[in-house]
Amino acid sequence: MTAQLIAAAVAALVAVGLGYLARAARADRQRLRATETSTTATLTALAGAASDAAGSRSYAERVELSGVAAPGPQGLLTSEISGTPCVWHHHKVSRRYQRRRRDSDGNHRSETRTEVVTENRSREPFVLRDEHGEILVVPETAVDRPRKVRSEFRPEKGRNGLSIDIGSLSLNLPSGDDTLGYEYEEWVLTPGTPLFVQGEATDRSGRLEVRDSLVAPLVVSTRTEEELQAAHTRRTLLCAGGSALAAAVALVTLALAVLP
Repeated sequence: MTAQLIAAAVAALVAVGLGYLARAARADRQRLRATETSTTATLTALAGAASDAAGSRSYAERVELSGVAAPGPQGLLTSEISGTPCVWHHHKVSRRYQRRRRDSDGNHRSETRTEVVTENRSREPFVLRDEHGEILVVPETAVDRPRKVRSEFRPEKGRNGLSIDIGSLSLNLPSGDDTLGYEYEEWVLTPGTPLFVQGEATDRSGRLEVRDSLVAPLVVSTRTEEELQAAHTRRTLLCAGGSALAAAVALVTLALAVLP
């Protein structure tokens, strides 16, 4: 009976978690549908009108834009692993290792696991440029579907105190007899990449830019608005269906546990 109660509780937690994910996906889709796509010229005019009416640094509005990526005020960046010229980059280094454990029969088994050793992404503003002008984008969150330029596994089994230099990145990595090696991954946005951006357009910093807000996170994607809406719809249906199934399993398991 105890095992059935535990299974029912786990299924109920899964149902709640998937329900939350379905609700979040539905909210993301609704934000896309509710926000009208603007141009950089329109936003510049609106910010100027707000400044004239209410004073400087008074403009803030949820917006959508489509255009292409271009370098920001700091110029082109260089990704840390591959050295790719870009406007944004993200890298991750993961350790792959073996862990020995004893199963329920007392036998020792080995399983391969992965842990992230280091991960970082650039946060320098870059430009979104459309046919009417350009606007700064402050990438405080991850970019959706950037181009992957490095995916490499390097065996390093049995070496201790591993220190490597890869591109401009210098790392001291943990090692040992259980370490199989390290996986290096890197993603970039290069100039000219088509982008869809949804976020808060504001001049509070003294310049007009699109960034995160307290209401909703910044969205920067190489997918179109239509592709994002379709993805949110699929995620909503999958999570809602999974939540309903898990809830049904929880109820049936609970009933079996309490019925004589």
